[in-house]
Amino acid sequence: MSGLTASLLGWVAFSPVLAPIPPTPPPNPHGRAAIGVRADAANCVISHVFPGMPAAKAGIRVQDRIIRIGSAHPTDFNQVISQISAYRPGAVVEIEVERDGQRKVFRMALVPRPPEYDTGYPGGTMPFFPDD
Repeated sequence: MSGLTASLLGWVAFSPVLAPIPPTPPPNPHGRAAIGVRADAANCVISHVFPGMPAAKAGIRVQDRIIRIGSAHPTDFNQVISQISAYRPGAVVEIEVERDGQRKVFRMALVPRPPEYDTGYPGGTMPFFPDD
């Protein structure tokens, strides 16, 4: 084998393009879960859907009213938070909303609660998620 061939083979063997990609770590089974919405505390009407979060990906919209999470029927947003917190990241949950007088059901995999939910967002935009 010539020096050039050995050199090329060494480059291919250690090329960053061919390096194995580390697997994505599984969600922390003891972490808190999130769907990525903010809602009116009294009536569960969604006021903000965070981009890239499960609710946004599933198709939940601003002005949807949460009427069921799993088998629970929350009457205020604190109950929504408690119900979502009962699940762990990675769990698949069914959420039913009322939109324009019609009910719609969405299934979504919960994600770990972003640390920004506890520390606030730039510009003072902080989702309504009290500590439990």
